[in-house]
Amino acid sequence: MAPPELSAGALEAADKLPLVYRAMRWMVGNPYNKDTNPSGVINAGIAVNATVHPLLLERLNSLGSEFVACDLEYGIPYGSHELRAEIAHTTNRHFSPAEPVAPADIVVTNGCTAAIEMLAFAMCDPGDHVLIPAPCYLALKSDMGMRAQAAVTAVPLPLEDAMDERQIPHFERALADIEAAGKRARMLFLMSPHSPLGTVYPRRVLQALLRFASSHGLYVAVDEIYALSEFGRPADDGDSDDAARFESVLSWPDLDSFIDPASVVVLHGLSKDFGLNGLRVGWIMSPWNKDIVRVLHAYSPFGYRPAFTDRLATRLLADHEYIDTLLQISQARLASNYALASRFLDEHAIRYIPCTAGHFVWLHLPLAACTNALRALGRLAPSAAGPTAWTEEGEVLVWEHMVKDVGIYMPPGQSFSSTEPGWFRFTFSIDAGELEVALGRLLRLCTPPE
Repeated sequence: MAPPELSAGALEAADKLPLVYRAMRWMVGNPYNKDTNPSGVINAGIAVNATVHPLLLERLNSLGSEFVACDLEYGIPYGSHELRAEIAHTTNRHFSPAEPVAPADIVVTNGCTAAIEMLAFAMCDPGDHVLIPAPCYLALKSDMGMRAQAAVTAVPLPLEDAMDERQIPHFERALADIEAAGKRARMLFLMSPHSPLGTVYPRRVLQALLRFASSHGLYVAVDEIYALSEFGRPADDGDSDDAARFESVLSWPDLDSFIDPASVVVLHGLSKDFGLNGLRVGWIMSPWNKDIVRVLHAYSPFGYRPAFTDRLATRLLADHEYIDTLLQISQARLASNYALASRFLDEHAIRYIPCTAGHFVWLHLPLAACTNALRALGRLAPSAAGPTAWTEEGEVLVWEHMVKDVGIYMPPGQSFSSTEPGWFRFTFSIDAGELEVALGRLLRLCTPPE
């Protein structure tokens, strides 16, 4: 007797598993280790701030791992008061909010993936659209679409418009197409600093995006997960916007000049700035709309963190001097690794977008990489001429060759809804020694065949 069929939604979710997860499985099955597996795959794709891992391991181990009675209970699903108080202190110290953020404004989640999904449930009915500037963080479509059933619309932008008000007409056209199809948009989702570009929105551009959202009655979620990973400034050619520094929307006393603040929420967490991806602690801040907080409290039991994790995160954040030092060291090491990576890219004429924040650089591989991949995979005879232009298929084949044969994992541009093939996101926030090995492998991938 055959078992009952799974739900249509479940089968659809399984079929929509993001492309990059396949390569991640290859990577996890053959991870690089300089001592035990030097031919393994180097993770230059997932944004993990490994530059501070030795410091964090020393500090976390010094806190002790003993369990206490409260760790055996459920705890508070949206975060203990003690943890939310420390998150508020960190935010008020480092984000310079116009009004202090209070513990009651914060909902703690099981990482920012859960936070993003909860916002999709709270702000969208199934089929409602969420607008996101593309290229965009690769997991957003599944974070908001897989279970909450929001329709994520990645709005493709020319790279030269990504940090400029010229992007607004692109959003207007995308919204008009949605409405012409009888659908509605409910949210604009922004990452500031940007992923995958690693750039910081000038204030005037963020303000223009908020005005656009306000004029169409959209919620705005601003994911500031890389806020404290700003490590440098671009060359200043006289235009102050070219030297934009990160500003949290929490810090604007005139936010209500651009949008009703009740329509805005801010996300942050421990994963990126604090190098703690595996601890799974994120949070949503909604200082201006208590109804959102109330709804998120109702959803919170589906995103519990272990009570032990809640207490450990509280103890870590409570050492304010340590946190200040950790962030300073992180920013210095990110700057050093980025300098190494960008110098390599300049020396070998590999195109990239200069960045000032985050853990990665958006780069465009030369066509030689595609030729090498096609030959290595048996798709091109050794004597045959290589391709004359990038294609989406070529991008996927390079990505497969990169992971299986070259030993580097970095996701391809189409995973970020990029419309120009050949772009990849290269994470440089890895161990400095691994970074040098990864760059050597990247050079081998990009060297024109003889």
